[in-house]
Amino acid sequence: MAAIRGSPPKWKVQAVEEIRRIFSTYPVVAIVGFRGVPSGQMQKIRRDFRGKALIKVVKNTLLEKAIDALGGNFEKLKEFIYDQTAIVATNMNPFKLFKMLEETKVPSPLKPGQVSPVDVVVEKGPTPFPPGPIIGELQAAGLPAAIERGKIVIKETVTVVKAGEVVKPEVARALEKLDIKPVKLGLDVRAIYDSGVILTPEVLAIDEEAVKGQIAEAFQKALNLAVNAAYVTEETAEILIMKAVIDARNLAINACIFEKDVMPELLAKAYAEMLALASKLPEDALDDDLKNRISGLQVRVEKVEEEKVEEEKEEEEEKKEEEEAEESALEGLGALFG
Repeated sequence: MAAIRGSPPKWKVQAVEEIRRIFSTYPVVAIVGFRGVPSGQMQKIRRDFRGKALIKVVKNTLLEKAIDALGGNFEKLKEFIYDQTAIVATNMNPFKLFKMLEETKVPSPLKPGQVSPVDVVVEKGPTPFPPGPIIGELQAAGLPAAIERGKIVIKETVTVVKAGEVVKPEVARALEKLDIKPVKLGLDVRAIYDSGVILTPEVLAIDEEAVKGQIAEAFQKALNLAVNAAYVTEETAEILIMKAVIDARNLAINACIFEKDVMPELLAKAYAEMLALASKLPEDALDDDLKNRISGLQVRVEKVEEEKVEEEKEEEEEKKEEEEAEESALEGLGALFG
Protein backbone atom coordinates (compact mmCIF):
# COMPACT_ATOMS: atom_id res chain seq x y z
CA MET A 1 0.00 0.00 0.00
CA ALA A 2 1.49 3.35 -1.00
CA ALA A 3 2.18 5.96 1.63
CA ILE A 4 -0.18 8.90 1.82
CA ARG A 5 1.23 11.91 -0.04
CA GLY A 6 2.52 14.58 2.40
CA SER A 7 2.82 12.28 5.39
CA PRO A 8 6.34 11.93 6.94
CA PRO A 9 8.31 8.75 6.31
CA LYS A 10 7.75 6.01 8.81
CA TRP A 11 11.39 6.00 9.95
CA LYS A 12 11.15 9.67 10.90
CA VAL A 13 8.01 9.07 12.95
CA GLN A 14 9.73 6.18 14.72
CA ALA A 15 12.85 8.26 15.34
CA VAL A 16 10.84 11.10 16.91
CA GLU A 17 8.92 8.60 19.04
CA GLU A 18 12.18 7.02 20.23
CA ILE A 19 13.59 10.42 21.24
CA ARG A 20 10.37 11.18 23.13
CA ARG A 21 10.62 7.83 24.88
CA ILE A 22 14.23 8.54 25.93
CA PHE A 23 13.31 11.92 27.43
CA SER A 24 10.32 10.37 29.21
CA THR A 25 12.25 7.36 30.55
CA TYR A 26 15.45 8.95 31.83
CA PRO A 27 15.46 11.73 34.47
CA VAL A 28 18.74 13.18 33.18
CA VAL A 29 19.39 13.91 29.49
CA ALA A 30 22.33 15.90 28.14
CA ILE A 31 22.47 17.67 24.80
CA VAL A 32 26.04 17.51 23.51
CA GLY A 33 28.00 18.46 20.43
CA PHE A 34 30.54 16.18 18.77
CA ARG A 35 31.93 18.25 15.93
CA GLY A 36 35.36 16.95 14.86
CA VAL A 37 35.32 13.84 17.07
CA PRO A 38 36.94 10.97 15.11
CA SER A 39 34.95 7.77 14.70
CA GLY A 40 37.52 5.78 16.69
CA GLN A 41 37.23 8.15 19.65
CA MET A 42 33.42 8.05 19.41
CA GLN A 43 33.46 4.25 19.55
CA LYS A 44 35.67 4.35 22.64
CA ILE A 45 33.29 6.83 24.30
CA ARG A 46 30.36 4.50 23.64
CA ARG A 47 32.29 1.60 25.18
CA ASP A 48 33.23 3.65 28.25
CA PHE A 49 29.60 4.70 28.78
CA ARG A 50 28.09 1.26 28.22
CA GLY A 51 25.84 0.35 31.14
CA LYS A 52 26.06 3.91 32.50
CA ALA A 53 24.36 6.04 29.85
CA LEU A 54 22.67 5.85 26.46
CA ILE A 55 24.37 7.86 23.69
CA LYS A 56 22.36 8.59 20.55
CA VAL A 57 23.27 10.79 17.60
CA VAL A 58 20.15 12.58 16.39
CA LYS A 59 19.06 14.85 13.55
CA ASN A 60 18.37 18.35 14.79
CA THR A 61 14.99 18.60 13.07
CA LEU A 62 13.79 15.33 14.56
CA LEU A 63 15.02 16.32 18.02
CA GLU A 64 13.13 19.61 17.76
CA LYS A 65 9.94 17.79 16.73
CA ALA A 66 10.28 15.43 19.73
CA ILE A 67 10.76 18.38 22.06
CA ASP A 68 7.75 20.16 20.57
CA ALA A 69 5.69 17.04 21.26
CA LEU A 70 6.94 16.87 24.85
CA GLY A 71 6.26 20.56 25.54
CA GLY A 72 6.65 22.14 28.99
CA ASN A 73 10.18 22.83 30.24
CA PHE A 74 11.58 20.72 27.41
CA GLU A 75 10.90 23.62 25.04
CA LYS A 76 13.84 25.54 26.52
CA LEU A 77 16.23 22.89 25.22
CA LYS A 78 15.67 23.98 21.61
CA GLU A 79 18.17 26.84 21.95
CA PHE A 80 20.93 24.25 22.48
CA ILE A 81 20.18 22.36 19.27
CA TYR A 82 22.61 23.32 16.48
CA ASP A 83 25.48 21.90 14.47
CA GLN A 84 26.14 18.18 15.11
CA THR A 85 24.09 17.01 18.08
CA ALA A 86 23.77 13.92 20.23
CA ILE A 87 21.83 13.15 23.41
CA VAL A 88 23.16 11.30 26.44
CA ALA A 89 20.48 9.81 28.71
CA THR A 90 21.20 8.39 32.16
CA ASN A 91 20.00 7.87 35.72
CA MET A 92 23.18 9.25 37.27
CA ASN A 93 23.70 12.61 38.94
CA PRO A 94 24.00 15.42 36.34
CA PHE A 95 27.23 16.73 37.88
CA LYS A 96 28.79 13.27 37.71
CA LEU A 97 27.60 12.96 34.11
CA PHE A 98 29.15 16.32 33.21
CA LYS A 99 32.48 15.27 34.73
CA MET A 100 32.44 12.00 32.77
CA LEU A 101 31.62 13.81 29.54
CA GLU A 102 34.45 16.30 30.10
CA GLU A 103 36.83 13.39 30.60
CA THR A 104 36.03 12.17 27.08
CA LYS A 105 37.94 15.13 25.67
CA VAL A 106 41.51 14.58 24.46
CA PRO A 107 44.12 17.13 23.27
CA SER A 108 43.97 17.61 19.53
CA PRO A 109 45.81 19.71 16.93
CA LEU A 110 44.16 22.42 14.88
CA LYS A 111 43.35 21.57 11.28
CA PRO A 112 43.85 23.81 8.22
CA GLY A 113 40.75 25.90 7.56
CA GLN A 114 39.35 25.28 11.05
CA VAL A 115 38.10 28.22 13.10
CA SER A 116 40.21 28.27 16.25
CA PRO A 117 38.12 28.35 19.44
CA VAL A 118 41.06 29.65 21.49
CA ASP A 119 44.09 31.90 21.28
CA VAL A 120 47.11 29.78 20.41
CA VAL A 121 50.31 31.07 22.02
CA VAL A 122 53.75 29.65 21.27
CA GLU A 123 56.19 30.35 24.09
CA LYS A 124 59.75 31.44 23.41
CA GLY A 125 62.47 28.89 24.02
CA PRO A 126 64.34 26.00 22.43
CA THR A 127 62.75 23.40 20.16
CA PRO A 128 63.90 19.78 19.72
CA PHE A 129 64.86 20.42 16.10
CA PRO A 130 68.40 20.77 14.73
CA PRO A 131 69.08 23.32 11.95
CA GLY A 132 67.31 22.38 8.73
CA PRO A 133 64.44 23.20 6.37
CA ILE A 134 61.96 23.17 9.25
CA ILE A 135 63.17 26.63 10.31
CA GLY A 136 61.62 27.99 7.10
CA GLU A 137 58.29 26.28 7.90
CA LEU A 138 58.24 27.82 11.36
CA GLN A 139 59.06 31.28 9.99
CA ALA A 140 56.35 30.92 7.32
CA ALA A 141 53.85 30.35 10.15
CA GLY A 142 54.86 33.68 11.71
CA LEU A 143 57.16 32.24 14.36
CA PRO A 144 60.40 34.16 15.07
CA ALA A 145 62.64 31.09 14.67
CA ALA A 146 66.43 31.24 14.73
CA ILE A 147 69.43 28.98 15.33
CA GLU A 148 71.32 29.06 18.62
CA ARG A 149 73.90 26.54 19.85
CA GLY A 150 72.98 23.98 17.26
CA LYS A 151 69.22 24.11 17.94
CA ILE A 152 66.27 25.95 16.45
CA VAL A 153 64.78 28.32 19.04
CA ILE A 154 61.70 30.54 19.17
CA LYS A 155 63.07 33.99 19.99
CA GLU A 156 59.87 35.58 21.29
CA THR A 157 56.50 34.46 22.64
CA VAL A 158 53.90 34.98 19.91
CA THR A 159 50.18 34.42 19.34
CA VAL A 160 49.96 32.61 16.00
CA VAL A 161 46.16 32.28 15.95
CA LYS A 162 43.51 34.24 17.78
CA ALA A 163 40.15 32.84 18.84
CA GLY A 164 37.68 33.09 15.94
CA GLU A 165 40.36 33.18 13.26
CA VAL A 166 40.69 30.59 10.49
CA VAL A 167 43.78 28.42 10.86
CA LYS A 168 46.13 28.79 7.90
CA PRO A 169 47.70 25.59 6.49
CA GLU A 170 51.25 26.73 7.28
CA VAL A 171 50.25 27.53 10.88
CA ALA A 172 48.57 24.12 11.30
CA ARG A 173 51.72 22.38 9.99
CA ALA A 174 54.00 24.35 12.30
CA LEU A 175 51.86 23.61 15.35
CA GLU A 176 51.81 19.93 14.45
CA LYS A 177 55.61 19.92 14.12
CA LEU A 178 55.90 21.51 17.57
CA ASP A 179 53.38 18.96 18.95
CA ILE A 180 51.10 21.76 20.14
CA LYS A 181 47.53 20.53 20.64
CA PRO A 182 45.57 23.58 21.82
CA VAL A 183 42.04 22.18 21.63
CA LYS A 184 40.29 19.23 23.24
CA LEU A 185 37.94 17.06 21.23
CA GLY A 186 35.17 15.05 22.81
CA LEU A 187 31.51 15.31 23.70
CA ASP A 188 30.91 19.00 24.37
CA VAL A 189 28.09 19.56 26.87
CA ARG A 190 25.67 22.33 25.91
CA ALA A 191 23.00 21.66 28.53
CA ILE A 192 21.75 18.91 30.84
CA TYR A 193 18.05 18.44 31.56
CA ASP A 194 17.50 17.15 35.10
CA SER A 195 13.87 16.45 36.03
CA GLY A 196 12.59 19.80 34.75
CA VAL A 197 15.72 21.86 35.49
CA ILE A 198 18.15 22.89 32.74
CA LEU A 199 21.80 23.05 33.84
CA THR A 200 24.48 24.73 31.73
CA PRO A 201 28.25 24.10 31.84
CA GLU A 202 28.77 27.27 33.89
CA VAL A 203 26.74 25.67 36.69
CA LEU A 204 28.00 22.12 36.21
CA ALA A 205 31.73 22.92 36.16
CA ILE A 206 32.75 22.52 39.80
CA ASP A 207 36.26 22.98 41.17
CA GLU A 208 36.40 19.90 43.40
CA GLU A 209 39.47 21.02 45.34
CA ALA A 210 37.88 24.40 46.09
CA VAL A 211 34.66 22.71 47.26
CA LYS A 212 36.64 20.34 49.49
CA GLY A 213 38.41 23.33 51.00
CA GLN A 214 35.11 25.10 51.62
CA ILE A 215 33.65 22.00 53.28
CA ALA A 216 36.72 21.64 55.51
CA GLU A 217 36.52 25.33 56.46
CA ALA A 218 32.78 25.05 57.21
CA PHE A 219 33.40 21.97 59.36
CA GLN A 220 36.12 23.74 61.35
CA LYS A 221 33.92 26.79 61.92
CA ALA A 222 30.98 24.61 62.94
CA LEU A 223 33.23 22.69 65.35
CA ASN A 224 34.52 25.92 66.91
CA LEU A 225 30.99 27.24 67.27
CA ALA A 226 29.79 24.01 68.88
CA VAL A 227 32.71 23.94 71.32
CA ASN A 228 32.28 27.61 72.31
CA ALA A 229 28.54 27.06 72.74
CA ALA A 230 29.16 23.83 74.71
CA TYR A 231 26.99 21.91 72.24
CA VAL A 232 27.63 18.22 72.83
CA THR A 233 27.98 16.00 69.76
CA GLU A 234 30.09 12.97 68.91
CA GLU A 235 32.72 15.27 67.40
CA THR A 236 32.81 17.81 70.26
CA ALA A 237 32.38 15.57 73.32
CA GLU A 238 36.09 14.78 73.78
CA ILE A 239 37.13 18.39 73.18
CA LEU A 240 34.51 19.70 75.63
CA ILE A 241 35.61 17.22 78.33
CA MET A 242 39.26 18.26 77.89
CA LYS A 243 38.26 21.94 78.01
CA ALA A 244 36.18 21.34 81.15
CA VAL A 245 39.13 19.63 82.87
CA ILE A 246 41.47 22.50 82.01
CA ASP A 247 38.95 25.13 83.12
CA ALA A 248 38.27 23.27 86.37
CA ARG A 249 42.00 22.96 87.10
CA ASN A 250 42.60 26.68 86.42
CA LEU A 251 39.63 27.60 88.62
CA ALA A 252 40.88 25.40 91.46
CA ILE A 253 44.38 26.90 91.27
CA ASN A 254 43.19 30.52 91.10
CA ALA A 255 40.64 29.98 93.91
CA CYS A 256 43.14 27.96 96.02
CA ILE A 257 40.81 25.00 96.36
CA PHE A 258 42.67 22.21 98.12
CA GLU A 259 42.17 19.21 95.85
CA LYS A 260 44.59 16.33 95.36
CA ASP A 261 45.00 16.93 91.62
CA VAL A 262 46.04 20.59 91.97
CA MET A 263 48.03 20.48 95.24
CA PRO A 264 51.46 20.44 93.48
CA GLU A 265 50.51 23.57 91.52
CA LEU A 266 49.13 25.29 94.64
CA LEU A 267 52.31 24.53 96.61
CA ALA A 268 54.50 25.79 93.74
CA LYS A 269 52.40 28.94 93.51
CA ALA A 270 52.55 29.51 97.30
CA TYR A 271 56.32 28.96 97.29
CA ALA A 272 56.86 31.46 94.46
CA GLU A 273 54.68 34.05 96.22
CA MET A 274 56.54 33.48 99.47
CA LEU A 275 59.91 34.07 97.81
CA ALA A 276 58.59 37.17 96.04
CA LEU A 277 57.35 38.57 99.37
CA ALA A 278 60.57 37.66 101.23
CA SER A 279 62.66 39.42 98.58
CA LYS A 280 60.93 42.69 99.51
CA LEU A 281 61.89 42.41 103.22
CA PRO A 282 65.12 43.77 104.74
CA GLU A 283 67.93 41.22 105.26
CA ASP A 284 67.74 41.37 109.08
CA ALA A 285 64.15 40.11 108.84
CA LEU A 286 65.23 36.91 107.07
CA ASP A 287 66.85 33.78 108.40
CA ASP A 288 69.78 32.10 106.63
CA ASP A 289 67.56 29.60 104.83
CA LEU A 290 65.43 32.31 103.24
CA LYS A 291 68.50 34.35 102.32
CA ASN A 292 69.97 31.34 100.51
CA ARG A 293 66.73 30.65 98.69
CA ILE A 294 66.34 34.30 97.61
CA SER A 295 69.99 34.44 96.58
CA GLY A 296 69.52 31.33 94.42
CA LEU A 297 66.42 32.87 92.89
CA GLN A 298 68.30 36.07 92.05
CA VAL A 299 71.14 34.09 90.50
CA ARG A 300 68.68 32.25 88.25
CA VAL A 301 66.99 35.52 87.27
CA GLU A 302 70.34 37.13 86.46
CA LYS A 303 71.36 34.09 84.43
CA VAL A 304 68.16 34.26 82.40
CA GLU A 305 68.71 37.97 81.77
CA GLU A 306 72.32 37.37 80.72
CA GLU A 307 71.25 34.67 78.30
CA LYS A 308 68.66 37.03 76.85
CA VAL A 309 71.25 39.79 76.38
CA GLU A 310 73.63 37.30 74.78
CA GLU A 311 70.96 36.14 72.33
CA GLU A 312 70.14 39.71 71.36
CA LYS A 313 73.84 40.40 70.83
CA GLU A 314 74.21 37.34 68.59
CA GLU A 315 71.16 38.37 66.55
CA GLU A 316 72.65 41.86 66.04
CA GLU A 317 75.96 40.37 64.91
CA GLU A 318 74.23 38.02 62.47
CA LYS A 319 72.21 40.91 61.07
CA LYS A 320 75.37 42.98 60.68
CA GLU A 321 77.14 40.12 58.87
CA GLU A 322 74.18 39.72 56.48
CA GLU A 323 74.22 43.46 55.70
CA GLU A 324 77.98 43.38 55.06
CA ALA A 325 77.55 40.36 52.76
CA GLU A 326 74.83 42.16 50.80
CA GLU A 327 76.99 45.29 50.46
CA SER A 328 79.91 43.15 49.27
CA ALA A 329 77.71 41.42 46.70
CA LEU A 330 76.40 44.75 45.40
CA GLU A 331 79.95 46.09 45.10
CA GLY A 332 80.89 42.95 43.11
CA LEU A 333 77.94 43.47 40.74
CA GLY A 334 78.89 47.11 40.33
CA ALA A 335 82.45 46.15 39.40
CA LEU A 336 81.18 43.45 37.01
CA PHE A 337 78.87 45.76 35.05
CA GLY A 338 81.11 48.85 35.31
